[in-house]
Amino acid sequence: MMNLLTTLGAVTALATAPLAVSLQGAAPAAPAIAAPATTGALSATERSAILKEVAKALSDVKTAKGKFEQVAPDYSESTGTFAISRPGKVRFDYNDPTPILIVSDGATVAMQDSELETTDRVPLSSTPLALLLDDNLDFEREAQVLDVIRTNGRIGVTLRDRSGEMDGTLTLVMSDVTKELLGWRTEDSGGNITSVQLSDVEYGKKLNPRLFIMKDFDDD
Repeated sequence: MMNLLTTLGAVTALATAPLAVSLQGAAPAAPAIAAPATTGALSATERSAILKEVAKALSDVKTAKGKFEQVAPDYSESTGTFAISRPGKVRFDYNDPTPILIVSDGATVAMQDSELETTDRVPLSSTPLALLLDDNLDFEREAQVLDVIRTNGRIGVTLRDRSGEMDGTLTLVMSDVTKELLGWRTEDSGGNITSVQLSDVEYGKKLNPRLFIMKDFDDD
């Protein structure tokens, strides 16, 4: 069974989950999503323009739902469905055999393990989801921008939390043409990488508010 530290590829922190895990000896699988390979350097003007375009495109998406594929640091793969309601709300339903459900209600991110019947919670602000789910994104103000890359039809933006509350870095990977979010990669301070790729994404759909409520097992 996957433990807390190897499961939460969508959230870099739930006690820094899922990244604080030592790599296993298995042969590496191809990552679900890879950051664009570096080509020519961007000028400061180009970099700033890209950051503004990407931030606006993400902020303009008020609701979305679709599928995801995750590759964890130990090279294990898992799949599931997701739903986003900006600001602050997201749900990740992992497919069997992974017994995990992740929900952010706008203030707290909860991870529930149906096999262990446990629910762990952390502040939304301690996870990269705080950036992804903001409805008025400004990367240059809210994060330390480590790198901006544009190549082969993709844009990669690598960020680090300015406050130090989040562990590691987050790389967003987007379409250069549409600025649609294709997925992301997280890397913790130990160099462990988790990647998430999105697919079959639908935008602007009305979502049931109950999707973003997580009840504990002992709740009535």
